[in-house]
Amino acid sequence: MAEDTAVITLREVYDLLLEHKTEMIPTPTQLRDHEDRIRDLERKVWSYSGLSAIAAVVLSQVVTALLK
Repeated sequence: MAEDTAVITLREVYDLLLEHKTEMIPTPTQLRDHEDRIRDLERKVWSYSGLSAIAAVVLSQVVTALLK
């Protein structure tokens, strides 16, 4: 049974943590880019929803006027 166990030292955990930390260094620039993309998409969604609301009002007025 002793050969089925594994020993992981704190040093090994620390070395792996440092390895992952150096891999994640470019993340803030990528994160900033994603935030800009999300803000751009939100701006487009609200713009299009506002335009569609205005179009719905205009279309309903036109249909009402044609049906009279």
